[in-house]
Amino acid sequence: MDDLAVERVLRAVESLPPGSAASYGDIGRVVGASPRYVARVMSVYGSNVPWWRVPNVRGALPAPLTARALPHWNDEDMPLTDDDRIDMRCARVDPHTFAASVLDALAELASHDAEVSED
Repeated sequence: MDDLAVERVLRAVESLPPGSAASYGDIGRVVGASPRYVARVMSVYGSNVPWWRVPNVRGALPAPLTARALPHWNDEDMPLTDDDRIDMRCARVDPHTFAASVLDALAELASHDAEVSED
């Protein structure tokens, strides 16, 4: 996987506010990646970012992760369905606000890359 593309996904996830969620596709639209790519990045590199805020479009995480996510969801007052999924109608981050915060985070990344290439 491309290091810069991975970093873009991870920075987008870090931009999600507590109690909010974005699907793989939501993140992919902002960073220019497919939902499958976002899911792959999360499965390989997502352990150090708030992974519990990134479900599939139905608000579900892979089954083994749901039990680990529940304490995080409860701490953040994440709206949940009766079958332990994120209620995406209530929890989905506003796409415009999210895109703006991700663009800010990615601008910082672009300026850092420019500084590194000058060295």
